[in-house]
Amino acid sequence: RQYSGYAPLDHSTERRHRCRAAAAAQESQLASSAMGKMKNMDKPWEDDSVDHWKPEAFAQGDMAGPLLEESSFAVLFPAYREKYLREVWPQVTSALKEQGVACQLDLIEGSMTVSTTRKTWDPYIILKARDLIKLLARSVHLQQALKALQDDVFSDVIKVGGLCSNKE
Repeated sequence: RQYSGYAPLDHSTERRHRCRAAAAAQESQLASSAMGKMKNMDKPWEDDSVDHWKPEAFAQGDMAGPLLEESSFAVLFPAYREKYLREVWPQVTSALKEQGVACQLDLIEGSMTVSTTRKTWDPYIILKARDLIKLLARSVHLQQALKALQDDVFSDVIKVGGLCSNKE
């Protein structure tokens, strides 16, 4: 006889293997029935009356203290935007002052700067203010650019100059 690599099983070993297989099958069946019970149970996170994706509003009293560091962003603007920016800058200043953000228009350098103050109560508003001055520098009208300060509105500037190989 050729050796197949397996030792012949006696009846007690074979019975033991059958018992283990039966016990494993029974455990598997119990686990699947338990999973079936869990699947049918009510889950609090699957409540349809609650909108889990709704952003929570950040109120003025939510932050415990003032920001620890001052953050500021500056954006350069083209010379042809200078006249329009000079006209609307008081409105920009008043809109940002409500949020506790300081802004500065430098006509000599051709730059707009926003920075946090001790009165800033929303830590994310500085990024929204940065987006506002970016939009103003990119020839977006003030009424449209002010929408970037809202919590449910986001803006992004996509540079498409390098996306095509032919410049014509």
